[in-house]
Amino acid sequence: MAGSTADRFYALDRLIAEGEKRCAEQVALIERLNENGQSTTRAMGVLRDIKNTLASLRCRRSYLQVIRMKP
Repeated sequence: MAGSTADRFYALDRLIAEGEKRCAEQVALIERLNENGQSTTRAMGVLRDIKNTLASLRCRRSYLQVIRMKP
């Protein structure tokens, strides 16, 4: 991710917000599938992938925050 630190934070914050929205949409999809008696196996896998990606993005953001604070 190139650019200034502020640009990196902006990009990460945007990606995290989009990921959180997608996560909520996926949870709603899983609930609908459950209500209709359909399999949620694939949808649960996608949700796990979304959560893993969000965790990576949050970790990267935390790392940048620490680096920014160092003298």
